[in-house]
Amino acid sequence: MFLGTPRVVAVETSRRQQTLARRVDVSGFGLWTGVDVVYSFRPAEENSGVRFFRDDLPNSVPIPASVKNRVQKPRQTSLAVGAAQVDMVEHVLSALRAARVDNCDVVVSAPEAPGCDGSCAPILQALLDAGVVRQQALRSAIKVTEPGVYYPDGSVLNGARIEILPSVSEGAFYEYNLYYDRPCAIPNQKASFNFNASPEEYLREIAPCRTFLTLEEANALRAMGVCQRVTAKDALVFAPEGLVDNELRFDNECARHKLLDMVGDFALASADWIGEFRAFKTGHQQNADLVSALLDLCE
Repeated sequence: MFLGTPRVVAVETSRRQQTLARRVDVSGFGLWTGVDVVYSFRPAEENSGVRFFRDDLPNSVPIPASVKNRVQKPRQTSLAVGAAQVDMVEHVLSALRAARVDNCDVVVSAPEAPGCDGSCAPILQALLDAGVVRQQALRSAIKVTEPGVYYPDGSVLNGARIEILPSVSEGAFYEYNLYYDRPCAIPNQKASFNFNASPEEYLREIAPCRTFLTLEEANALRAMGVCQRVTAKDALVFAPEGLVDNELRFDNECARHKLLDMVGDFALASADWIGEFRAFKTGHQQNADLVSALLDLCE
């Protein structure tokens, strides 16, 4: 539900599309499944966007990184076309967007993306090491021209919302406000990032921030038979007495990670964003729902 429906328009920017200069691989294991996986990032033609290919499946079709292909799975962003599915791709998409890689074929050896250290820094570093090349086609963008507020559950009562505003800098600005309605081991906090900054700035300030959960949530996931290979070194685990067997990289690392996820979810639109997006208490599903709603409104 929108309170004050925003106005968004499709525009063509002066930025030329980009792809990778060379192939680069990132390996690891999936945090949920524990399965070893290699993600191979390869140059792609202009206007092709980001596409995933399941190399482990016979006759697998491409899976474009589009909100239309999103399937519901808890605590992650997953995409599917037919029987082919890729899971936990929000960190991959965040890294690609931060590196300004618009066109890329991602060939994968298993459904779940490598968890790395719980952040997207190893992926972004690999992309920056590979470098980018400019292509001839111009990059399109979705521009916010009138503000609005999106309430994911149709109610203003619990405070969950995403504020949509025109940009004052002709770029994309993201802010995430993390807070809880009841006492929690994770402190309330917020983080922001302006995409007029460089990919290297994103690598320093946002990409190193790791996924997080409470000890109660971690124990519940293990009881379900998932995340068996994950330790407190692979994610931030908060017990009532404090962080378990780890140290924060930033005082507001959790909010920064939620912003990292938000950037990845917003990359499910095959265009840049020109606007300000301030999120409160939202997650992957709400981010994707807003992207879908804004695409429907786009003129």
